[in-house]
Amino acid sequence: MHEIALILVCLALGVVLRWSGRLPDNAGKVLAGWVINVALPAAALESFHKLTVHPDWWLAAATPWLGAFVAILVLVPLCRALGWSRGRTGALILGAGWGNTSFVGLPMIAAFAGSQWLGLGIVIDLFGSYLALSTLGLAIAAVASEGRLDLKAVGKRIITFPPFIAILIAFATNHLDRPDWLDEIVTALAATLTPLALAAVGYALRIDRLKQHLAPLGVGLTHRLLLAPALLIAMYAALGDTADPVAKVAMLEMAMPPMLGASVIAMDNDLEPDLIAALIGLGVPLSMLTALGWWTLIAAL
Repeated sequence: MHEIALILVCLALGVVLRWSGRLPDNAGKVLAGWVINVALPAAALESFHKLTVHPDWWLAAATPWLGAFVAILVLVPLCRALGWSRGRTGALILGAGWGNTSFVGLPMIAAFAGSQWLGLGIVIDLFGSYLALSTLGLAIAAVASEGRLDLKAVGKRIITFPPFIAILIAFATNHLDRPDWLDEIVTALAATLTPLALAAVGYALRIDRLKQHLAPLGVGLTHRLLLAPALLIAMYAALGDTADPVAKVAMLEMAMPPMLGASVIAMDNDLEPDLIAALIGLGVPLSMLTALGWWTLIAAL
C-alpha cells in the first residue's frame, strides 16, 4: 500500500524540514493555507466526478457525522472533568472526531474489503467526513478558538469555505463532462493534498514535547482508534446490519486515524498544534495495527 508509505514519508519530511531550519517559522501556516484553499477543494472536485451513489449508501455516508457528534458528547464532559482548556478540548474533538477516510481509508478499503467498494468509500469521505468538517468542524474550531458561537460569523465562514463550495459544485456538476485539460489540472492540484498536509503536520510535530501531551494523546487516540469504531459496530449490531457489506465498509472507515483536513483546520486556528501533530504522527502508524484488528472482527460478523 504505497499510499501509506507516502503518508509516513511526507510526515517525516515535514519533521526534517523544521529541524533543518530551511523554511521560515510560518511555513506550517503557509502549507496549511494551500491545503485548505486549493488542495481540499480540488480533491472534492476530483473524487466525486461521475460517481454513482446508491440509495443504500446514505446511512454509511452519515456515519462520520455520527462519529463527530459522539466525540462532542464524550470528550466535552471528559475534558471539563480533567480541567483541560477550551483549546485542548477543540483540538481533541477535531483530532479524534474525524477519521482519515480518504488517504488512509481508501487504501484500507481496497486491501480489506476489495476495490469494488472504493466508490462507497469516496461517498463516505465526501458527504460524511468533508461535509461535516466544512460545517460542524468549522463551528467547533470557532467556539474553541474564540470562546463563543457567533452564528452569523460561522455561517459566513462555512459558505465561503473553499472545500464546502467545492462539494456543492461537485454535487451539482457530477453528471457533466469535463474537458481533459480541466481534469488534468484538478487531478494535479488534488495530488498536492497528502504531501503538503502531512508536511504541515510534520513541521508542527515536536517529538521533544510529547511528554507534555501524553494524557490528551491517550484520550484522543483511544477514542479515535478504539471507542469510535466500537460504538459504530454496536449501532450496526443493534440494527441487525453487521452482515451488510455496506455496513462493513462504514465500520472499517470509522477505525481510521485522525483526519488530515481536521488537523489542518485545528492548527490553522492555533488549537494546540503540538497535540494535533502528535495525534497524526502516532495515530497513522498505530492504525495499521488497530484497523487490521477491527477488520478481523468486522469480517467475522
